[in-house]
Amino acid sequence: MMEPILSTSIASSQISSNGFGSKAITDIISNGFFTVDRKWTVIYWNRAAERILNTRSEDILGKNLWEQFAGILPLDFYTVYHKAFLQKIPIHFEEYWGEMGGWFDVVTYYCDDRLSVSFKCSNQLANPEYPQHAEKKLQIVNELYKYITEITNDCLWEWGIETEEIFWIDGGHKRVFGYDVENALIPEAFWESRIYPPDKERVLSGIEKILLMKTASVWEEEYRLQRADGEYAYVHDRAHIIRDSNAKPIRMIGATQDITLRKQTEIKLFQSERNLALIAKQTVNAVIITDAVGKITWINSSFTRVTGYRMDEVVGREMGSFLQGKDTNPSTIQYLRRKIKAKEPFTCEILNYGKTGQQCWMLVQGQPLLDEDGNLENYFATETDITERVLLENKLSQERMARQREITKAVLTAQEKERAHIGQELHDNLNQVLAVAKLYIQMANSYERNKNAYLTKSSGYISDVIEEIRRIAKTLVIPGLHGLTLVETINNLLYDHAILDNLKIDFIQKNFDEVEIDEKLQLNIFRVIQEQLTNILKHAKATKGTITLCREGEQVILTISDDGVGLDPKKEQDGVGIINIRSRAELYHGNVTIVTAPGKGYQLKVVFIAEKISAHIETLPG
Repeated sequence: MMEPILSTSIASSQISSNGFGSKAITDIISNGFFTVDRKWTVIYWNRAAERILNTRSEDILGKNLWEQFAGILPLDFYTVYHKAFLQKIPIHFEEYWGEMGGWFDVVTYYCDDRLSVSFKCSNQLANPEYPQHAEKKLQIVNELYKYITEITNDCLWEWGIETEEIFWIDGGHKRVFGYDVENALIPEAFWESRIYPPDKERVLSGIEKILLMKTASVWEEEYRLQRADGEYAYVHDRAHIIRDSNAKPIRMIGATQDITLRKQTEIKLFQSERNLALIAKQTVNAVIITDAVGKITWINSSFTRVTGYRMDEVVGREMGSFLQGKDTNPSTIQYLRRKIKAKEPFTCEILNYGKTGQQCWMLVQGQPLLDEDGNLENYFATETDITERVLLENKLSQERMARQREITKAVLTAQEKERAHIGQELHDNLNQVLAVAKLYIQMANSYERNKNAYLTKSSGYISDVIEEIRRIAKTLVIPGLHGLTLVETINNLLYDHAILDNLKIDFIQKNFDEVEIDEKLQLNIFRVIQEQLTNILKHAKATKGTITLCREGEQVILTISDDGVGLDPKKEQDGVGIINIRSRAELYHGNVTIVTAPGKGYQLKVVFIAEKISAHIETLPG
C-alpha cells in the first residue's frame, strides 16, 4: 500500500509547488491530503481529508494544525511531522488514532518550505465505494505521478537492499543522465560502476555506515555520477531508509538531483576566493575590505605591520576615522569620498597615521565590488607604503631648491661681475680711446694745416672702439639668431681665440647632427664651450686644446680638454663658471665629470640627455 501513497504525496507536493491546479487532482484521490507551512498553518485540505477527519476545509484553512487537533500531540504524528520538517525528508509511518477509530498509514513529503501529508485510515476498507473505485483512482494517481516526474529534475529510485536491485522510477534517469531505462530494475553493481572512482569508496562506505546505525533514517551524499555519454555529473542523492521491526534496513527510497551547474559555480567561486585570500595574505601591500557603508570587515597582516592596528581594533570602523590626521590633505579626502559615493575605482597618495601616531605615506588603490544589480557590496583596497619614496622626493626637492638658490645667487654674482667688467672696459679702455679721438677732432678744427692727419688719427681710434664693442657684444649676443648653425658658431669662436689669444683648439664631431636637438640645447652647449674657454684663458696657461662633440643614443656628450697646468682634484670645484656648467647639464638631466691633476692638464666632460627635453626648460642667463 505504501508505494501509491508515496507517489500521491510526491505528486501532490510537486503540483502544489509548481501551481498546476493541485486542488482538482488531489480532490479525486481517496487518500486524505493536506499541506501546512512552516508555522503549521493549514494551506490545503482535500475532500478525502474532510471525510476521514470529519473537518471541513473552510473550518481549518488558515488555522494552526495543532490547535485544531490538540488530541494528537502525544501521538507520533507530532514528532514525525516535526522531524520531516527539520530534516526535509519524506517519512512513511503508521500510527493508531483512537479518536478517529483506526490505524493511519501516513507519508510526509517536504518541498519548498511546506510539508504535505498523504494518509489513509484502516476503516476506509469498510467503505463500500473503496473497492469499486480503487483501481480507477490508482490509475489516475499513477498517470499523475508520471506527468509530474516529466517536469521535475529529480530522478526517483527505490533500492531493494536485500535483492541488491535498484528500481529506476519512470524516465528521470533517461531524461537527466541519458540512460535508456524507464520503470526498470537495474543491478546494484551497475550503479556502483557509474560512480566516479575517486568518490566511490567514500559513497559506499558512507551508505554502509549509516545502514548499520539502527536509528538512522536518512542518507544524503554528493558525488560524481557517470552519464550515458561517459561524462560525469555532480549529483546530490537523498534517500529515506525503511527498516523492519528489528531495525534492519530493507529498502531505500530516494531522489537523485543533477547539481553540476551549481557545483561548477561553487568550485569556481572557491578557487577565486582561495586565490584572492592567498594574494591578500601573502602580498606585502596592506589590504582592506569594507562593506557597503564603508565599515572595515577584513584586513591582512601587512596592514597590521604597516599601521600597527590589529583586526579586532579596526573591524566595524571607517578608515578615515583613525587613519587620517591633521596633515592629511583635505582635497585627497574629498576625492576619496566622491569616488566611493559614485561606486568608482580610485587611486591616490595619502598621508595616514599609524597606531603610535607615526606618519605613513600610502599609495591607495580601491575597487568597488558590485552585485548583479549594480549595488555596492564591498570595496577592496590595497595600500602600498611609499613613505621612503616620498621622504626621498621631498629631500631631493629641498636639495633642488637649495641648489637653485645657489645657482641664482651665482648667476646674479656673475651678472654683476660681467657688468662690472663691461663697465671697466668701457671706462678704462673705450672711454680713453674715445677721449683721444675727440681730442684729435678738436685739434683738426684748430689746426687747418694738419687737419687731415688729425682726422685720420681720430678715425683710427673710432675704428678700434667699434671693433672692441663688436668683440664685447659677440660674447653676449645669443647665437643662432643670425643664420649660423651651432657648428659654424663654435668654429667662429675658436677662430677668434686662435687669432686674438694665440690658443689653438681642435674641434671634433662624432655621430653628431645638430638638427636632431632643439635650439635651447644647442645654446646651452655653446655657453658651456664659451665658459670653459674663458676658464682656460684665465687659469690654464694652455697652448692647445680639444673639443669633442658626439651623440650616443639619447646622450649628447661634450668633452673639452687642454694641456695647461691642471688642478688638484681634491680641491672643491665651486667656481661660478663650473656652477653654471653643472646647472646647464642638470636642466637636461645630465652630469659633469672633471679629470685633472697638477701639470696634467684639465678635462671637462658634460653629458646632456637629449630625449628629456622639456618645453618648460629655460636657458640660464648668459
